[in-house]
Amino acid sequence: MANSDREREARQQIAETEEAEARDRATGAASLFDLRMVIGGLLAVYGAILTVMGLFASAGTKAKAAGININLWAGLVMLLAAAAFIAWAVLRPLKAEEVADDAEDGRAADRR
Repeated sequence: MANSDREREARQQIAETEEAEARDRATGAASLFDLRMVIGGLLAVYGAILTVMGLFASAGTKAKAAGININLWAGLVMLLAAAAFIAWAVLRPLKAEEVADDAEDGRAADRR
């Protein structure tokens, strides 16, 4: 009798552990391919390049843009946008339930 109770408890713990691991995997995979991070990263790279180019721009380059250091300003704006995208992804991460709901919606649309 005691053995069957222990086995039942052990199976229940194993099932709970497997369920928790599956949730963690789903959340990790969703966060890994979050487009907000990809877009934020690309904006950061391009923004950093433009900012550096703007910092070392020649007078001729500035004259071509009506006296405005367009590379510097565009780079700073891109860095600000990158910070916004990355902050959005960090502060509001994707949840496994949202990903599962989106997947179910996609399958329902495919059936139509």
